[in-house]
Amino acid sequence: MEYNAFTEGVRPGSVTTSHEVMILICYLIDRAGQPVSFQELNAALQGQELVNYFQFAETMESLRRSEHILPQEYQGEPCFVLSELGRGVSNTFEKDLPPAVRERAAGALERILTLMRRQRENRVEIREAEDGWQISLTIPDIGSDLLSLTIFMPTRRECEAIRRRFLNDPMLVYKGVFALLTGDTGTVGELVESQQDLFKD
Repeated sequence: MEYNAFTEGVRPGSVTTSHEVMILICYLIDRAGQPVSFQELNAALQGQELVNYFQFAETMESLRRSEHILPQEYQGEPCFVLSELGRGVSNTFEKDLPPAVRERAAGALERILTLMRRQRENRVEIREAEDGWQISLTIPDIGSDLLSLTIFMPTRRECEAIRRRFLNDPMLVYKGVFALLTGDTGTVGELVESQQDLFKD
């Protein structure tokens, strides 16, 4: 079988032509509803094996040069937004993409953007102690922190698991701690764990 660097690592049924990749990129930025970075788009597409990295990078550069996408700083990071030209591509051709590809790509990007926002809005610090590890979880607020909690764990791996659960739903952690320490379960409502895993590929 002939080797093709632009289709290597792409799952069957995904997009493989430059035209399809262009539509998918414009569609994702349009769906995001906010500026999106090269790294965020790439992570969403590579995590789902939807687009080969080399073709993605080449198409992003082509879209930038043709001004389908425009650079814009967001949260201190270099990102991209759609121009009217790029929005026209998304609106006109998105139905040419396989529905499963659109769904997987949009879901993956939504998880990545949500995780990035949670990481910006909350703080997690893991540090080694003499007899194990400590993890500190913080939910900042205007003025004093809403939550500041430090827990000892025997291993770094356990700290990483706590970090993931916390970032998946910081407010669930806050409500749980509040309810347990105050005994006021009525104020926080039902403690239902989110079914969304932001760390899932």
